[in-house]
Amino acid sequence: MKHYIKTLLLLVLYSAAVVAEDEPDKQCLQISSLTGDYFAQRLEGKTMGEMQQATPPEFMHTEFFRMIDLAINLAFTFPESQTEEQVEQAVYDNCLQHKEH
Repeated sequence: MKHYIKTLLLLVLYSAAVVAEDEPDKQCLQISSLTGDYFAQRLEGKTMGEMQQATPPEFMHTEFFRMIDLAINLAFTFPESQTEEQVEQAVYDNCLQHKEH
């Protein structure tokens, strides 16, 4: 699971727009927050397909869409025994680790 998360994070980090130098963790915060939101929806019974279909069409083919897609996929990699906060923290920490390289 960790390898999958690392791979997804690396893909979005390298393909995403450059984050301003004074806010190096903004992108990690966005990804972790979105992942936590989608994880909570998953715990409420929503499927991956339902979440993907709920993405507004105006986001298609944008950097933000890639971030949404990453967050949805990440939300389904964590065990349901974790809390939304634990998921957000794990994603944030992993993202920061990989941005430093």
